[in-house]
Amino acid sequence: MKYKLNVDRDVDVDGYGDEVAYILNLPNGFRFYDDLVHVRGYDTMAELRLSAKNDVVICNCSECVK
Repeated sequence: MKYKLNVDRDVDVDGYGDEVAYILNLPNGFRFYDDLVHVRGYDTMAELRLSAKNDVVICNCSECVK
């Protein structure tokens, strides 16, 4: 199973104007490959999309398995 970005479901925008940050909240069953975290912030949407494509792996932590 591979993660597919759903912007409406998984992305929150924080801030306004020049101070916008994009927050990727991974759904249950996925995490970032380099750390056991399910949420990460980005400065641009392009960075977020690249990370969603390359940095997300399947997760079987206790939170995801519930």
